[in-house]
Amino acid sequence: MTVSPEPNHTVAIVLAGGQGTRLFELTGRDCKPALPFARFHRIVDFTMAALARSGVGRVLVGTQYRPETLTAHLREVWDPVWPDGGLVLRDGSTAGPAGYRGTADVLRANAAELDAMGAREVLVVAADHVYSMDYRGFVEAHRESGAKLTLAALPVPRDQAARFGIVTEGPGHRIADFAEKPARPAAIFGDPKHSLASLGIYVIDWPWLREVLADPGVLDFGEDVIPRAVRGGEAAVWRWDGYWRDVGTLDGLRESWLDFEQGPPPCRRPLVPGMKVRMQAATLPRDGFNSSVNMGGLRLMSPLVGSGNPDRWTALDRSVLMPGARVSPGVRLTNVIVAPNTVIPQGLRIGDDPEEDARWFRVSDGTTLVTSAMLARRGAMRAPLFPLFPGGSMLLRKAQGVR
Repeated sequence: MTVSPEPNHTVAIVLAGGQGTRLFELTGRDCKPALPFARFHRIVDFTMAALARSGVGRVLVGTQYRPETLTAHLREVWDPVWPDGGLVLRDGSTAGPAGYRGTADVLRANAAELDAMGAREVLVVAADHVYSMDYRGFVEAHRESGAKLTLAALPVPRDQAARFGIVTEGPGHRIADFAEKPARPAAIFGDPKHSLASLGIYVIDWPWLREVLADPGVLDFGEDVIPRAVRGGEAAVWRWDGYWRDVGTLDGLRESWLDFEQGPPPCRRPLVPGMKVRMQAATLPRDGFNSSVNMGGLRLMSPLVGSGNPDRWTALDRSVLMPGARVSPGVRLTNVIVAPNTVIPQGLRIGDDPEEDARWFRVSDGTTLVTSAMLARRGAMRAPLFPLFPGGSMLLRKAQGVR
């Protein structure tokens, strides 16, 4: 698959600079868009594949927090899809010592590049969501609306809406009101159990936005740009009803990953080079623990595997093994994410006792994250004679994170 870089006056801006603090240790070394997802992908692949399928010919990716893995992946996998310079990467370090100061500041810092790309409208998308959208209908709806800014939105349960930007829709799909992460989200008219949530995907007239960005206080889309467009009667909403998940929390990441593992994919998987071969080769074993396979560094096994002594059976209940993760015989995991290259020792049970789990691991909402460092600390702290042999005290202090 390749996309022509010839200008079509719509330039995509991919916001890929976020740290993903709610994923805790998983983003200690890599930014959120670069994290592995559902065995065959990185999170960013969903957005990049949607742009390619939609025929968007020019793409600018704004990176910032720990961009090394993401940059290497984009260059290796996605550069060939946009030949002749159609894919441009711009790190926040090019914007000055402070980097990008907000989502809208990415466009301000790269305004000259967008002008050179021939932008008349910009399609602003996030690199850390899991979905499959054809942006062509969205762009067309924006053009027909006559609005300066159009955002994509999806109904969400009202009791979960406080973490989104919430839209109040008026006549003609114009936005009557917008609130960023409100404590009391407004309901959809006629549907008191749901709110209309922004997906963080926008089409914006570039000349209008360029003028707005002349104000140095405009830094963020949700806090600054969208409210300004709403106040001026220039904002419209485009409703979408497909699969979309924000995987910015441990719960969100685990649940969305399982959506792809435990049945037909809820949306189209990104097609990246070599993926079909990997998918065809990877099959879940059903004939015992020792026959589990290792594909691309990821240990795959059925939810309950083992033979002979039931104490050696391994049970994975709504749990995720990231690349390189392995589990030993007799392990029981419930609602767990096992971080990359982490080996769960024999007989360990995680997920049954939240209070005990929280002593050693990262417990957030309904998900427990386990890393190699956490297991090492647990092993050191639970070894009563550990400090007694030569060097033991020093090793214990290291396991505890004390220097």
